[in-house]
Amino acid sequence: MKLTDYLANFISGLGVKHPFLIIGGASAHIVDSFGKHSNIDYISMQHEQSASMAADAYARITGKIGVASATSGPGATNLITGVCCSYFDSIPTLMISGQVNVWETKGKKKIRQAGFQETDIIDIVRPITKYSVMITDPEKIRYELEKCVYLATHGRPGPVWIDIPLNVQHAEIDPEKLKNYNPKEETDDNTEISQAIINQVLSVIKSAKRPVIIAGNGIKLSRSKDEFFKFVEKLGMPVVSTWSGIDIMPYEHKLYAGQFGVYGRRGANFTVQNSDLLISLGSRLDTRQTGGQPKTFAREAKKIVVEIDKSELFKDWVEADIPVHADVKDFLKTMNESLKNFDSPNYSEWLFRCKEWKFRYPAVLPEWYEQKDSVNSYVFIKSLSDRLKEGDIIVADQGGNLTWTIQAWEIKKDQELFSAFGNSPMGYALPAAIGAAFARPGQDIYCIDGDGGFQLNIQELQTVVHHNLPIKIFVLNNHSYGIIKQFQEIYFGGRYEGTIPEKGYSMPDFVKVAEAYGIPTVTIANHDELPDKLDKILAMKGPVLIDVLLSDTQKLIPKLVAVRSDDGQRYISKPIEDMVPLLSREEFYANMIVKPLEEGDKDKSSEIN
Repeated sequence: MKLTDYLANFISGLGVKHPFLIIGGASAHIVDSFGKHSNIDYISMQHEQSASMAADAYARITGKIGVASATSGPGATNLITGVCCSYFDSIPTLMISGQVNVWETKGKKKIRQAGFQETDIIDIVRPITKYSVMITDPEKIRYELEKCVYLATHGRPGPVWIDIPLNVQHAEIDPEKLKNYNPKEETDDNTEISQAIINQVLSVIKSAKRPVIIAGNGIKLSRSKDEFFKFVEKLGMPVVSTWSGIDIMPYEHKLYAGQFGVYGRRGANFTVQNSDLLISLGSRLDTRQTGGQPKTFAREAKKIVVEIDKSELFKDWVEADIPVHADVKDFLKTMNESLKNFDSPNYSEWLFRCKEWKFRYPAVLPEWYEQKDSVNSYVFIKSLSDRLKEGDIIVADQGGNLTWTIQAWEIKKDQELFSAFGNSPMGYALPAAIGAAFARPGQDIYCIDGDGGFQLNIQELQTVVHHNLPIKIFVLNNHSYGIIKQFQEIYFGGRYEGTIPEKGYSMPDFVKVAEAYGIPTVTIANHDELPDKLDKILAMKGPVLIDVLLSDTQKLIPKLVAVRSDDGQRYISKPIEDMVPLLSREEFYANMIVKPLEEGDKDKSSEIN
């Protein structure tokens, strides 16, 4: 059997129907074998970056590994940004690159390149993959493929990469004689949960008066939503979500207090900061969640942190009082068993306070509906959110459009809302929406982008047209890099270098661009036409591009900022409960159960948010 035919059989055996790729000379054998396989329908993208991003989204939606392929050199390097998305968000993907013949590789010679388009891609991607290998011996193909898939999907998931030279691709192999991979070769960290840990957790739960549970992405990655709901509903504790965990719990759930962090909802931040017990499930607790001062984060709370990656537990940031090195699913199963005869404390008074914060500080203020001559981003997101149904898939890009979406969206049951949260590259949403469309054939996909990010992979409109994908593309168009403009206003005196037309950034007429591709368009210019046009758009079949005209001065509100020190040498991040626009000090202090912090603390970091 030809090796690439074996490769195609292997990919099909994983249940992956749609690899995403661009063909090239060094990958032609791979694509040819995919094309001959009856159970593989590969998707030709317009850019390799889009292929890796589509594979990332395909994995998020299907729960299977995502696959992308490219040729050597520039094809392989173009995959990298999407691989970073998968690495930082713990998404299992397999990259398959073609390579020049083994004898054309530079090997250990101190030269830059031997074969045409040769690039040592394995050394380049090693820091952003769980495992990467170039196969020089055809007899190792089964072993390396099985190893790649095992490592991608076990422990903390992530991307893997296999590089196959041309002469290896067309080699003849006997599948019956190929060596298999044994997972026992790996030295796995011990993630067994001791009874002593469980007893500690139960003890602090019993004594807590103001607990909060953080729902992180690890709950989704471990497929443990059922165990999560059983756990939180048994305990009756309020829940806040990270950005990547926002679609775990419906917004209207009685225990849900909102999403927290640097761009969190103000009420959710008050819930976290006033807690006396914090149980973090599957969250890295990074700077976007804690702000730049980890010691101020939930500062009077005992912290139970459940994390599959031991390095994350001891990274010198938020210090866990009870670090639990375990898969979230295993922890929840063990805890649910231990809670069967457990009398949960009554948190009704605390829950009432958290619910009061949630509704006192909404994401969309009533006066924003009165805006004239342009669309308010928060009003738009809330209006779209209200109209979508249970089970819908929403993909957001980065920067302002992602922030507005996360802040104002109100999740319904089984909706999936995601982006590439850790790497956060502009240009992710459209190729990711394509990946989602192939993961859920025939289902409408809602893509939310900005005028800046949309241009980075705008060429994928051709992929959308070619397959007539039912993707509704909303471009939130404020004619600028809005999130950076706001940063420039705070820290650079409003010098808009590189962010507005007068300073080098510009955008095309998106309606004309879409029409050139043969995609129907709608423009929403103000609130008067917003309801009817949204209803029309949602009733349309096939792809559609919607140009949503925002004000050039649209802000991201609320947000955390850093204040300049008295000596002017650094910016000091405020704690996450004190967001701008600042509340009056009277109102702010009335919301604080724990002692508010004073400015000027010598130990504060210089993190700029």
